[in-house]
Amino acid sequence: MGAEIEIEKASGYIAVHGDFNVLSSAFYNGGYRSARTIVNLEVPSSFDGDAFQYFDSFLKAKNLSPEDTVGMMTAVPMSDAQIINRGDISAVITAGIPVPASSSSSSTVNIILTIDRRLSQSAMANVLIVATEAKTAAFYDLDVRDRSGDLFTGDVTDSVAVACVSGANRNRGEEEEVEVEEAFAGKGTELGRSVYEVVREGVKAALVSHNALRVDRPILKRLEERGIGLDEMVKTALELYVPVAGEDVDMEELSRRLESRIRKETADTNVALLLAAAMHAEEDEIKKGRAGSAGETDAASIVADELIGMDIAEYIGGKRALFNFFYYDTRKPGILSRLGVFMDDAIGGLIAGCMTRMLQE
Repeated sequence: MGAEIEIEKASGYIAVHGDFNVLSSAFYNGGYRSARTIVNLEVPSSFDGDAFQYFDSFLKAKNLSPEDTVGMMTAVPMSDAQIINRGDISAVITAGIPVPASSSSSSTVNIILTIDRRLSQSAMANVLIVATEAKTAAFYDLDVRDRSGDLFTGDVTDSVAVACVSGANRNRGEEEEVEVEEAFAGKGTELGRSVYEVVREGVKAALVSHNALRVDRPILKRLEERGIGLDEMVKTALELYVPVAGEDVDMEELSRRLESRIRKETADTNVALLLAAAMHAEEDEIKKGRAGSAGETDAASIVADELIGMDIAEYIGGKRALFNFFYYDTRKPGILSRLGVFMDDAIGGLIAGCMTRMLQE
């Protein structure tokens, strides 16, 4: 890069040194100001002390000027930080969320962007907006949802710092060249598009590193993130189980067999896609009102949910599983009683198919 920018990655913190104009939402010296250092400081996950005193102590220990430093904090280890250099842009990103995702102090995404160009204050605001949009897109890419099924987009502790070179001149050899200040940096500009790509890539990589949130993680994991656990599915399935008269049944062994069957069937791509279709229909269609008032009340005119449940049940357990599906669908035992329009039928179909298949073995 043309400007002198140094990224110092150490145990417990990352510091970006240079001569910057900074616009940030950082807790320490946030807003618009000049700065020589931007710090992302690691704190214990149990930290509940005075953040300003803690940061001041760090600055004193590192002989850094409080007036010239912008600071943010996170409980994410610096070993999980992502540093991306692309042309005039450098990004330092840490990201960590609880699972299921929730707005809490244990959820923080910190983004430091340095740009080796002169930007107007409004252009820097553009960059901050673009970075936030890209962070949200990364959550969407990874299907990060809260327990209610809403897309998780961030937390009150998230911070973004946009830093650009502060000098009006650059020394280009024999003569000095005046660099024009850029007025725009939205997503429609080359710079904005680059920022978007870098942040989206970096946030995803940071979440993969810290939370192991693979894009292709198993459907059982995605169900668990929504509060639909394997143990509860097994209990629900066995709630309506009636053994043959005189049969001595080991319920613990039956539970283990059913758990194994559910794991095996949900590893099938077709079953996983049908379950994912039900999740999408409920979270992005029913809950957002796109299906209209009929969707809100699970009206009799909506049968797509039963069709998905029937397809899952029959695909796994054949025609006999359809009878089991209707048995579960009408009685709604266990977890089925609290699930929504599509998911009660999808999980009911999964349970019915797996019970049928297991008992045929």
